[in-house]
Amino acid sequence: MKSTRLNLKNWLWCIAMLVLALTASHASAQDVPLPEKSIKASETAIILVDFQGNFVNPDGAWYAKFKPDYDKGMLDNTVKMVDEARKKGVWIIHVTEGYTQNHRELDWTNAGAFHRGQLLRKAWKVGSKEAAYYAPLMPKAEYNDLFLAPRIQVSAFGGTGLNEILRSKGIRNVAVAGFTTDVCVYATVIAGYDLGYHVFSLEESMLGFFTGLSKEMLTTVYPMWSTVIGNRPFLDMVQ
Repeated sequence: MKSTRLNLKNWLWCIAMLVLALTASHASAQDVPLPEKSIKASETAIILVDFQGNFVNPDGAWYAKFKPDYDKGMLDNTVKMVDEARKKGVWIIHVTEGYTQNHRELDWTNAGAFHRGQLLRKAWKVGSKEAAYYAPLMPKAEYNDLFLAPRIQVSAFGGTGLNEILRSKGIRNVAVAGFTTDVCVYATVIAGYDLGYHVFSLEESMLGFFTGLSKEMLTTVYPMWSTVIGNRPFLDMVQ
């Protein structure tokens, strides 16, 4: 019985590889356009996900976990990247997570671990130090950054009106950075792709809660939905 299962698994794998090969051959025959090598600043936005005290302030619950990456310059480099993008005319969108004082907007009986974790820790309350925004990313008066109202959904597009706002401004390209590569950033990347945006995943400006899993996702999963790219190569694309 075990041998039969293994043979079936191998057979299915061969079929999958054949389908992929035929698909690639068909795509080549149809002369599918190559991805763009440059993008217009006026059609581009950077979505910054959850740069909040919980992650970035020394007294935040998860600061110690990410501190080794901060010591290597992750936050400083992100601030520099955002500043340069602003000067080029890229629209900066700040997206945060936040809940009422008693989390009344959540279903306390839902077994899913994401919101149950917030309930158990009484976390991310609007106005708390944990939910406070990272000051170095705050814009100067001359820039028109958008700060969306705190959300309770995983994706930056969830319940924020972000898609409608971007469409109204003629945005075609979205670059995503923030926390975390394996949770909210990933949900945002998938949602952006499904909505038809050209998505860029800024791998130097995002961190994963599960480090090994996140690195694997950036290598094998993220390319399905986005262009995984460094900060400098992305900035160089923006015209």
